[in-house]
Amino acid sequence: MTNFNPINNNFNIHQNFAAQKAGIVQNNQNQQITQFGQNQTPLQTQQQTPEINPNLLINYEAVKMTNEQVLKYLLSMLDMPSSIDKFISNLNNPKNQDKIAKLLVENLLNIKGLNEFLNQNSTNAINKLLNVITTTLKQGREDISQLKEMLNILTSIQQSSTLNTNTLKELLLLYIPLNIPVFDKQNELKNIEDEELKIIKSSTLSIMLETINFSNVLCSINSNDTQIFLDVYSGEFFPFEKFKKITDLLAQNANLNLSFDFKIIKSSTKENLIQNFKVNSKGNIPLNVLLLAHMIIKTIFKLDNDYNLAI
Repeated sequence: MTNFNPINNNFNIHQNFAAQKAGIVQNNQNQQITQFGQNQTPLQTQQQTPEINPNLLINYEAVKMTNEQVLKYLLSMLDMPSSIDKFISNLNNPKNQDKIAKLLVENLLNIKGLNEFLNQNSTNAINKLLNVITTTLKQGREDISQLKEMLNILTSIQQSSTLNTNTLKELLLLYIPLNIPVFDKQNELKNIEDEELKIIKSSTLSIMLETINFSNVLCSINSNDTQIFLDVYSGEFFPFEKFKKITDLLAQNANLNLSFDFKIIKSSTKENLIQNFKVNSKGNIPLNVLLLAHMIIKTIFKLDNDYNLAI
């Protein structure tokens, strides 16, 4: 698939995603992080930044990576493809069946296999990054703030996959260049009524999004052999028609047969809303559903970020 993501990724979010991730790191990883300091520096965003060598991290001290470059660097460390559609294509490639057999069960993404995959790859990536940090410090470079943030992200992935929690979110975050805090794993989104909770539990995959301008948005995804059904539940101010137009175009480019429905629900009364999301699934999920979930999250946050600009 070409031209997968025509949506601009230059999001303006003032939350420190990596620093929040550090809060869930367990004691067995704290020693690795502590020796490099505790203060986290937000990732710098620039319109034009020279390419970073993913193996040697050339010019690290002189060049700050954008959020998107950080994720590309992490994906390289994790030995994972650079985009979600390439990740899915690799799963479908017969040449890779021996290598990634545990990730697929009857053409479904195997969540247990994904846990094992991310756990092993994140462990290897942590060791690689620690070597990069050691080398960087030996070279006399003191500013390793971005390396510390990346170490926190990798440790969070390792911890989530070890505990079999939030694995789908960790996977999606690797392909969404956002600075958003990690959701408290003990809490649900607020103002979710019993009716919506039933929808979440019965869906093949559900996405609960918290936005700055549109309050809570709930997306329920179900599918059969030929079609995907997307139900969107949100407050009355959510721009559903615009969301539908963008998502429909993305789905067509990805050869997804998508059907929409929309329902207005009670809006959150919570103040100081931030952007965040949580995903739930009943178990193994179709790859086209995973691809659609990625499109939905990026599109809704893009609409949310553009809202104030349009006023």
